Amino acid sequence: MSFEIDPVRMREMANDVRRNADAIDVVKPIAGEQQTNARKLMKESNLATKLQESLQALDTVVGYHTTILRNFCTDTDYVAAIQEELDRANGAQLNQLEPR
Repeated sequence: MSFEIDPVRMREMANDVRRNADAIDVVKPIAGEQQTNARKLMKESNLATKLQESLQALDTVVGYHTTILRNFCTDTDYVAAIQEELDRANGAQLNQLEPR
């Protein structure tokens, strides 16, 4: 089984995922106006309370996942840099070998 690591493709993937995380994060707060107006417009309503709490919980979940996506991107960039350094070191070792 062959396993090839391509740092350029890894960075491209990380950038794509990062852009998606940014796009998702722009949507927060989800239904922001409805969150703030739910309790104001429907005073003493259990439905309004549950609606606001559900939307706030959804914002928390979305925030968590965008953080995980960004952490994945950071880790992917780090691994790509390590792989490039390993490739350079291996290349340098090969260049130092004398012909037989």
